[in-house]
Amino acid sequence: MGTMRRGIVVDGRGSQVKVQFDDSDGVISPWLDVAQPSTIGKQAYRRFKKGEMVRCYLDRKGESGEALHAIYNDQNPAPADSDDVAHYVMPDGSVIVWEPGKVTATDVGGITVTMTGGKITVEGNVEITGNLKVSGDVTVEGATDLKDTKINGITQVGN
Repeated sequence: MGTMRRGIVVDGRGSQVKVQFDDSDGVISPWLDVAQPSTIGKQAYRRFKKGEMVRCYLDRKGESGEALHAIYNDQNPAPADSDDVAHYVMPDGSVIVWEPGKVTATDVGGITVTMTGGKITVEGNVEITGNLKVSGDVTVEGATDLKDTKINGITQVGN
């Protein structure tokens, strides 16, 4: 039988980390595998960052085990406070938020894409390389470069 421990990541390589356990006079673990959701087919990967608080499962002697998941704390609070939201903050500051009926992705450069109510809204500049097929009415506002394209069968001259 093993034990559950909480500690701070102090080093990382591949899909492993070393963790320092302050409740044991600062003892540092051997290399621990980081538990992954999937490793074959639909692969997923993550490694905890140095300084991140994690929960670990160790064997009785503390010689092997796994880092299971990270833990929010006073120094690193959760980015959301709802059981209906999945909120992801990327290292560059980009954010993806899933909430009932709405998905929003905001790029660190300021582009925001929102999907809600059967509609996609993009806030920021859009560049399309390749063909674009639009069915339905088209309304163009703002600056565009539509030279030699057709909208509703009408060739555009650009502006």
